[in-house]
Amino acid sequence: MTKKKVVVVGNCQARPIAALLEQMSDQVEVIKVAIVHLLNKTNEEEYRQAFRDADFIIAQLVAPNYPCEFVRTVALKELYPKKVITIVNLFYAGYTPDWFYIRRPNFGTLRGPMGDYHNKTIFKAWLERKTKSEAMALVTDKSFNSQEYLPIVHKSLVELKNREQEADVKIAYYIEENYLKRRLFFTFNHPSKELLVEYTKQVLIFLDIIVTVDSDIDMREPLNQFIPQVNVAVPISIDRADNYKGSSVLTVDGWNVDVHGSEIYSLRGLVDVFYSIYSQNETELDLLSKNLL
Repeated sequence: MTKKKVVVVGNCQARPIAALLEQMSDQVEVIKVAIVHLLNKTNEEEYRQAFRDADFIIAQLVAPNYPCEFVRTVALKELYPKKVITIVNLFYAGYTPDWFYIRRPNFGTLRGPMGDYHNKTIFKAWLERKTKSEAMALVTDKSFNSQEYLPIVHKSLVELKNREQEADVKIAYYIEENYLKRRLFFTFNHPSKELLVEYTKQVLIFLDIIVTVDSDIDMREPLNQFIPQVNVAVPISIDRADNYKGSSVLTVDGWNVDVHGSEIYSLRGLVDVFYSIYSQNETELDLLSKNLL
């Protein structure tokens, strides 16, 4: 049997989708995975050959102004119109509407105990010079969080539905039906294995390729390095974790925060570390805060 040769183009979700394609169908051979944020023009010829050899190019939607031109969706469709099958970047803030990035121009993203992710409530509390206990109280206050963040929960699903209108393969319906029953995202851009499996299944169905395995997939959770608690205002029916899975903070030298490995934090421990990092970057963060929030 001749297998269909496939290239997968996307962000950190591309590798697990590529692995699942081969696990879930014996008719697929993934010949290349293009992680778009790791590529630039110097990589173009290497990937052009893979694109030419492929039967299908499964590509996350990439904006027309993306810096790496050859992975833009419009560029791929222009060169390989019959090969490109578009999918969305799986992004949903419904579990963690209170988490965000802190970026400083020319210095990149500030890291911390949850990698690149920061809790907006804790950050705001630090900016307002609230005590750590006050910050913790706000994080666990259902009324406060409902007022502050529930609109984001609903808006994020609407935004995903709108984005996937441009994609060939849909998935928002599955999230809408199941997000309160099971945790489908660890962070807003790190979906669970269950969701990745379901989306891969829908890709195979769209391509009219037989799905030979769709349960008991031999894969650990690929994107669960960081697991914040589900926001207290989100009415999930699953058990809520009472801790946060993150990384150990080894050193803090201003904006340079060295994190490594895995560590489980209580809310108190998380607040302690965040406050320490923010205090060492007080001047920069005070200046940035108006653009961040």
